Amino acid sequence: MQENIIIKQAEISDIEPLHEIERLCFPPEKAADREAFEFRLKSFPHWFLKAELDGVIVGLIDGSSSDRPYITDDLYDSDSEYSDNGENLLIYGLAVHPDYRHKRVAHKLMAAYLKKAATAGKKHISLTCKESLIPFYESFGYKNYGVSESVKGNVKSFDMEMNI
Repeated sequence: MQENIIIKQAEISDIEPLHEIERLCFPPEKAADREAFEFRLKSFPHWFLKAELDGVIVGLIDGSSSDRPYITDDLYDSDSEYSDNGENLLIYGLAVHPDYRHKRVAHKLMAAYLKKAATAGKKHISLTCKESLIPFYESFGYKNYGVSESVKGNVKSFDMEMNI
């Protein structure tokens, strides 16, 4: 199945299925709302990728360039500041529809994102994740920097970072 997965840039017309995946994958207090997705898709679409299988969207990864080296809670807001010329890439979310997990969709999304970041000249990538996902991100070369100051949704997260 994994060879049929196509990774490409998301479009504003994809907002409904993308947002549905977000809602299925994150607790309500942590999931981005539709307004935030619309802002991201319009403001920095080149950092919003989708995974498709037979024309069906099954996963996503999104973020933005920034002068900031790590994620803070205000960056999740729809009117957050970002810098397209920033040397850092901040990943807001990586999500795969529950019906398509354990099929390497997330791996393909992350690999495509890392390649895109390197091609764009980014120097540093950071994200936050729950404790159970630390080994997944470490497998790509991320390092765990401990409990994050980000407390969005009252969820304990860990700062994961890597230099490209």
